[in-house]
Amino acid sequence: MTEENLPRDYFVEMDVRSEEAYELVSEWFDEVVFTRKLVLKDEPEWGALKDELKELRERYGKVALLLVTKKPSLIREVKRRNLKALLYVQGGDMRVNRMAIEAGADALISPWLGRKDTGFDHTLAGMASRRNVAIGFSLSPLLKASPYERALTLRFMMKVWELVRKYRVPRFITSSAESRWEVRSPRDLMSLGINIGMEIPEARASLNFYPRRILSKLT
Repeated sequence: MTEENLPRDYFVEMDVRSEEAYELVSEWFDEVVFTRKLVLKDEPEWGALKDELKELRERYGKVALLLVTKKPSLIREVKRRNLKALLYVQGGDMRVNRMAIEAGADALISPWLGRKDTGFDHTLAGMASRRNVAIGFSLSPLLKASPYERALTLRFMMKVWELVRKYRVPRFITSSAESRWEVRSPRDLMSLGINIGMEIPEARASLNFYPRRILSKLT
């Protein structure tokens, strides 16, 4: 299915992190990915993790693993395992941002998180495009930020979007909701895209065409 013939009212939420958020999001979106957040300092117990992800797939269908780590080598190790889930990497640390792209993660979420710059440059944008690594534009950090932090984050998001557009990097807009209070409708997420410089068709594609293409990896 191409971007042109995808139904205009078909929306995908790529990153929801709790059961209550998932239930609410499912009322508004046609497809929803449940994300298991995994904070790692060392390798996990792989057998137990595989079993947990299997249970989540049986319950939610489409599942992602969000890796939060300061140890870049763990990204490659998780990628090497056959976990049958999308692999997202939480951005922020520049070494982690680079390794997420080099290792071919499915998405790098908010590479600017907690930084004083974007955490993403022309080199990484070109690499992300070649390796088909998506950039996730997440609303959740904005909801928790001070007015100054929110303005700074929006500026970083705008700069990253310029690179994503220039290099044709896959992308999606997401709430990254961890509670029902952080859930937002497709219209709200499209508004975020427009606020950081997307045209309406580009914002729409970030909620249907590109997410659908990423989800095709699970089939």
